[in-house]
Amino acid sequence: MKLYLVQHADAVSKETHPLRPLSEKGLKDVIKMAAFLHGAQVLVDQVVYSGKLRAEETANVLSKTVWLGQAPEVFDGIDPKDSTDHLYNAARIAGGDLMVVGHMPFMGRMAARCLTGREDGAAVRFEPGSVLCLERQEDGWALEWFVKPDMVPEA
Repeated sequence: MKLYLVQHADAVSKETHPLRPLSEKGLKDVIKMAAFLHGAQVLVDQVVYSGKLRAEETANVLSKTVWLGQAPEVFDGIDPKDSTDHLYNAARIAGGDLMVVGHMPFMGRMAARCLTGREDGAAVRFEPGSVLCLERQEDGWALEWFVKPDMVPEA
């Protein structure tokens, strides 16, 4: 089972729009990441997001590539300051590959928990639009790969 942790793409400021939709850069970055995931033949069994608009917009673009024909779903318990317990337990028992689109600092804490067993363990330096791929092993999780939008060439 693979777990893809995605920080939502770049969003406009709260002053520009209170719901913080994706910025022009954010939309461009997530489209670029979707093309990268398509080229890497990433397919998942479910895409979930926090319920915030910027995460929903990111998940909508990515799900068209990685979860063909399906709309992403809201998943409770993955807001920025939430405990990782709910997602960690769900990922441990999940029967298929899962993509989760959320926010910092939650994504960093979730990555640390999977890799070290502690939310305050080794940090992964997420940036807006980043994707981290973890694979469940018998004794925990292994880092498969990590990519940021600026690492992916323009299409």
